[in-house]
Amino acid sequence: MATQIPGPIPDLSELIKHARSGDEDAFGWLVNHFRQRIIGYCHRMLGSGAEDAAQEIFIKLYLALDRFDSTKPVSPFLFRIAHNHCLDILKRKGIRTRSLNTDIEDEQDAGLPDEGPNPEELMQKAELRDAVNRALSAMSALYRSPLIMWHVEGISYEEIAEILELPIGTIKARIHRGRNILQQKLTGFVNTNGGWM
Repeated sequence: MATQIPGPIPDLSELIKHARSGDEDAFGWLVNHFRQRIIGYCHRMLGSGAEDAAQEIFIKLYLALDRFDSTKPVSPFLFRIAHNHCLDILKRKGIRTRSLNTDIEDEQDAGLPDEGPNPEELMQKAELRDAVNRALSAMSALYRSPLIMWHVEGISYEEIAEILELPIGTIKARIHRGRNILQQKLTGFVNTNGGWM
C-alpha cells in the first residue's frame, strides 16, 4: 500500500508528473485521494465487483499517464476512464444496468440527535431507496451515468461534458431526461406511499 504524503494536499498535476517518472508514492497518493469516489461510482454503475473495477481503472490511469495533459484537472480524465471501463464491463457481461445501493448515512434526522429513528420512517426510506435502485437499474447507462455523476458525485456539467466528451447542452438534456425517467418510474411508489415522505 502506498504511503501517505504528510502535510497539505499536494498539487495533483505535480503528483502526475512524479508518478510519470516512476514515483510510486505519488501515484499511491493519487489512488488514495480518488479511491472512494471511484469505488462509489463503479458501485452505482455496476453493483457488485466495484472494488475490482476500481483497481482496474487505476491500472488504466497508470498506463495512460503519458497521455494526460498535466495542465488540465485530473478528475475528468480519471472519470472518463472509469465511465468507459464501466460501460465495457456492462457490454461484456451483456448487462444493461445494475442496482444502486446508497449509503445509510443520511438516515438520521439531524434535528433530533438524541432520538432513535422512527421505524416507520426507516421503512419508508428503505422502500424509497429500493424503488430508486429498481428504477435506476432499468435505466439506460446513457442517462444513468451523467445522472449519477451530477447528483451523487457532485461533478459539474462542464466536467461531465469533458468526461463523456459531449457538449454541455447534451449533458444537461441527458440529466433532465434521466430525472424524468426516474420520476415516471417512481410515480407508482409515490402514489402508493402518499408522497416522498
